Amino acid sequence: MSDTQSPPENQEFDVFLAHNSADKPEVRAIANQLKERGIKIWLDEEQIPPGRSFQDEIQKAIPLVKSAVIFIGLKGLGKWQTMEVRSLTTRCVEKDIPLIPVLLPGVTQLPEKLVFLKEYTWVEFSKNIDDIQALNNLVWGITASQSSPQQKPTELWFNGDRLQQFHKALLSAFPTTAKLKQMVRFKLDENLDAIAGGANHSEVVSNLIEWAEGEGRLEELLIAARKDNPGNPALQRFDEQMRSG
Repeated sequence: MSDTQSPPENQEFDVFLAHNSADKPEVRAIANQLKERGIKIWLDEEQIPPGRSFQDEIQKAIPLVKSAVIFIGLKGLGKWQTMEVRSLTTRCVEKDIPLIPVLLPGVTQLPEKLVFLKEYTWVEFSKNIDDIQALNNLVWGITASQSSPQQKPTELWFNGDRLQQFHKALLSAFPTTAKLKQMVRFKLDENLDAIAGGANHSEVVSNLIEWAEGEGRLEELLIAARKDNPGNPALQRFDEQMRSG
């Protein structure tokens, strides 16, 4: 039998993800990042079997979660999400569990109909869903533990030879400035010409790394590069070396 048919009595999921179906692609991407960090999520498409009542399954799930996230996109709340929000809010207040509003890219404030959520600290993915700081804050809200608090600052984590290795890996993964520009545009939401010029491609890559170091976004650059070219062996080896210490 599936978990939704025969749930255990104890809390099964770390977080319930309430969202408008119109925001499904963005929510799914954030959900995958949460799963990569070991967080067990409740997402409708993964937990509701075909032929089940959507509302009934949601009501069964709510008592099983340790926290809840309400995603708010440009199109506002969906029909089912409005019902979820009511149940989630009651559940969170009664059980004193975290309720985390999440503003998706393009949304800068809570809708008027959700004014009651202003008493909760929200998380804002202001530029894109690959925002590392926003994801760290979301994980913190879900787990009550700040992400990697003992981790070295980025400028110390990437130092000396490793910056040179990163340079070589980026050159391997993005052999032309056009390919690099596309990755920076779609994964970092930045204009490469504006942040890292150069007389040749190697110099552009060097200047991009220097820019990322100055902005505290080296790790974000590495993650973006890996997502854009996951099969590149040089970039993969470098990523594994960095994460193994």
